Formats: sequence, structure tokens, C-alpha cells
Amino acid sequence: MLNKRTLPAIAALAASLGALGAPAQAQLTEAPAPAAYALQNVTLVHADGTTQPGVTIVVRRGFVAAIGTDVAPAPDARVLQGDSLFVYPGLVDGDGEADYEFPKVEFERDELAFWAPPRDAQGFMPHRRVADHLTALGSDVADQRKAGVVAAAVHPSGPLLPGRGSVLLFRASAETPAGLVLQPVLGPAMSLRGASGMFPSTLFGTAAVIRQGFEDARHHGLVLAAHQQDPQGMKAPAWDPDLDVLRDAMTGGVRVFFRADRALDIRTVLAMAEEYGFQPVIVGGAEAWRVAGELRERGVPVLVSLDFPEPERWDPDEEPDSAAADQEEELVPAAERERVRLENIYANAGRLAQAGVTFALTSGGGEAGLLEGARKAIEYGLTEQQALSALTATPAAMYGVEYLVRIAEGMPATFVVSDGPLFGDESAIRYTFVEGGLEAGREKREPAEEPAVDVTGVWDISIDAGEQSFGGTMTLTQDGAEFTGTMELDIGNVRISDGLVSGNEITFQIRYMDAGESATGEVEGTVEGDDAEGSGTSPDGRFTWTAKRTGMPGEAVR
Repeated sequence: MLNKRTLPAIAALAASLGALGAPAQAQLTEAPAPAAYALQNVTLVHADGTTQPGVTIVVRRGFVAAIGTDVAPAPDARVLQGDSLFVYPGLVDGDGEADYEFPKVEFERDELAFWAPPRDAQGFMPHRRVADHLTALGSDVADQRKAGVVAAAVHPSGPLLPGRGSVLLFRASAETPAGLVLQPVLGPAMSLRGASGMFPSTLFGTAAVIRQGFEDARHHGLVLAAHQQDPQGMKAPAWDPDLDVLRDAMTGGVRVFFRADRALDIRTVLAMAEEYGFQPVIVGGAEAWRVAGELRERGVPVLVSLDFPEPERWDPDEEPDSAAADQEEELVPAAERERVRLENIYANAGRLAQAGVTFALTSGGGEAGLLEGARKAIEYGLTEQQALSALTATPAAMYGVEYLVRIAEGMPATFVVSDGPLFGDESAIRYTFVEGGLEAGREKREPAEEPAVDVTGVWDISIDAGEQSFGGTMTLTQDGAEFTGTMELDIGNVRISDGLVSGNEITFQIRYMDAGESATGEVEGTVEGDDAEGSGTSPDGRFTWTAKRTGMPGEAVR
């Protein structure tokens, strides 16, 4: 697994076999797509909530060719029977995820003046663009399409000013990263998160560095203007792409996507925006409800993360009285504090809606399920129509791609099909169309046995791939019999999907980058308490693994 030394040999062998056994003419390995698709007798729900029952939709050559109650599908169309199906605009994730790799910043820490580090060590690099370093292909975002996501804004993460994001359209046909890019550049991402082991590492320090960056950009602009007006006695100022981005933000040319959760941090962002004239968008905004009035008055939108923390002491499924009785007395106050904190987070979107704040619901740049999170927000005060708008029309308008959520004749066929009302507990995505390309939804899998273990937790994992051994941490989250997660290994990051628990046996799929290309593998294992072991296969061969649970997601490191 992930063994770079085996790649040349495998590639050479594959080329030799291909040359020996290649047929004279190319063979079709998959059935060609039908000339057209037809959805008959579906309930069409537009982004504004307008509902049309008994509609037939015909998709041809990537566009909606016909739509109406009196439309008959053409003879060459593949008919998707829809007496109980619902058609909605596709979900637009305003703070989504796709694979990209910024060049690693190399520096000698021992030789670095930690009180005055260079920009790249601090994370002050707004000139970088996700689009220039995107590695994802259409196949890599299939899981998101299966979940109804048709497009996403991907903002870089990291301290201070890590770069600028891009809007991606999740085309299944994209064979290069460029094929996913809809808008190559957005405004800069910013954060009050400090650098590691160097200045700035405190809220005061990060705010000071960002303010100084805006001051430097302002001064640099004045020098440029003076030189352009009269260069006599002046040397031409050096080009500074970072300051160019900040100056563009100060003139209102682009929005600034500022990641902030605490009310204190959000107020700090609002004060900076007023001081330097940029237009902020709050990303995350867990406590945005506490400053809803200020956000509304200033017209500042919020990208609300649905990546909710998991309860650790409070059990939402138990009645308060019985929950208290089952807990040790000294833990009851902690459980109550957690309940209040989490319920405030769940109710955040509903309170913003009630206050008149513009907001979109997002996955938080991670693995959070949009529909699952939206259902939780609906449970805590958001209406279904508000949730639909926050997943479709609002983020589409925010990024200037309103057409993506329009379902009408002549428009690109980009929408989702569910087997019930979108926010129903038992509803699932059956099909997702992106510019006419159909992706079947994720089938609900049933384990052979009821789950006997819960794999949720943070695990120390060791992997033995024969010539190569490495380790790291694995974080898993289980819901029913299914689970997802990530691995942070010594040699790179791995995404875990399609996890299933049957008895004490588990299976899951891994996806990772190998020599710049996406690779997948299949893994199986058994779990006994806090210990697990198993084996797997990848394009680099077979491997074995062992793991030990050391804590739960979100727990403070001791």
C-alpha cells in the first residue's frame, strides 16, 4: 500500500501485457449512456419551494429537453419511473471538500527567528489558488454526487491566510482536475488560527499580523500609484502578489472568507472589516447566533457548518431524568453544560433565519452529511423551506452560479432525485444529474449481522506492507451499521468511506493520492473492544494492519 518503489514495475508490466494482448480495435467495457433519460410522474420542487406534482422531465445531451405534465418520453429514452420520486435542485456546498495539494513549505526551524518568521512559515500566502493545485477528478467526488452534492466551493484551510478557493462543478466526466473547475478563484480565506511554534500563536498576535498585512497592502498601493503618476526619483516597486490580493479585498473587489466560530472572533472580524473596508463572509459560525443582530445590520452572510461535534457525556436519546439517574453525580453538570452547548449549535441556523441573517448550510469542509445535518437543524427550529434555500439558492447566489439550481427547459440538467421528501428521515438520494450525467445514489447496505461493536473513536494504527511499514492515527465515526473516517499517516492522508459493521467484522474503502493520482483500496478487519486488526489490498499490493483505540473524536489530548 502506498509503496512508491513498486509503481514503475507495475506500470512496466501493465504496459507489456497491454502491448501483447491489445485487440485490434477498442472494446467497450461499459454500456454506452442512453440517448436520453425520462423521469415520469415525479414531484418537482423548485428552490423557492414551488411544487409541481405529476411532472415528466426529459434529459437529452446534457440539458432539460422537456418538462411538464403533458410531456411524453421519446422512444429512445431510458425511463426512470417516478410515481414516488421527488426532483430537487442539486445541493451546493458553500464550504465543501475536494483533494488539492499546496506545495509543502520547507524551512529549518532551528534557523528560524520564531518571533519574526517569513510569511510562508506563518501561513500568510493569499496568492495561492486551490484551482492551481487541485488533484481531484470526477471519479474522486462520486461519493458527494451520490449524496446529492452537485457543486462546492473549496476554501483552503490553514493558519492566517492560506490561499484562495475555487468553485467546483462535480462532473463525473472530468478526467482532469481542470474539468471540475467552474470558478477558478474566489476571495481569500482567512483565519485567526495562529502558526505552530512561532509568532503569531495568539488571538491578539494573529489579528495584529492580519491588520499589518492590510496596512502593508495599503502602503504598497500608494507607492504603486505614485510611481505610475511620476516615476522620477523612484524605483519601480517590486510585485507582491500577496498584497495585491489584500488590496483587491480592501477595494471591495472580492469577498473575504473568514473562518470564525466564537462570537468574540466574529466580532474581531467585523471590526477588521469596518477598519479596512473588506466584505467578510463568516465561515463556520458556530456562535453566529450570538451576534445575529450585528451580522444582519452589516449584511454579513454566514456559511454555517453542519459538521456538528458528537455528544460525549450527554445522551440526546435519553429523557433528562433517566439520563441524570444513569450518570455519576459529579458528571451531571458536565453533561448539562454539553447539552446546552450542543443544542445552541444545532439551533444556530434557525436563530439566524429568525433574525434575518443570510446563511448557507455547509459540510464545514469535511465529511459531514448535508442532509443529515440539515435534518438536525430542522429539528432545532429551521423550517424545511429555509433549509432547502440554504442548501441550494443561497450558496448558488453567493458564488454567482444561480443557474445551477434552476430546473427548466433548456437549462443544463443538474438536479437530484430522491425517493421521498428531501428531508424525510427515511428518504434517500436515488439519482444525481450533473449536466446530464447520471450518478446512481448510494444504496443502503444491510449488514449480515447486527453491529456488535461501535468503531467510533481515534485509533493508533500500524500498517505493514511488506517492504514498508508506517503508522499514524485513524479517526472513525459510526452511524448505525455504517461508518466513515480518515487516516493521518506518516506518509500522507487517507480518506475512509463505505464502512460497514457486521457483528464485530468491518469492511471499508480507502482513497489516497499516489504519485499525483487517486488510488483506492479495500480493507477488512475485526474489532474486539479497543483493539482491531485486519488486512487489505491496494494498487500497490496487500497489507496487514493493527489498531488500538486511544480516545474519542473531539476529546482533548492528554
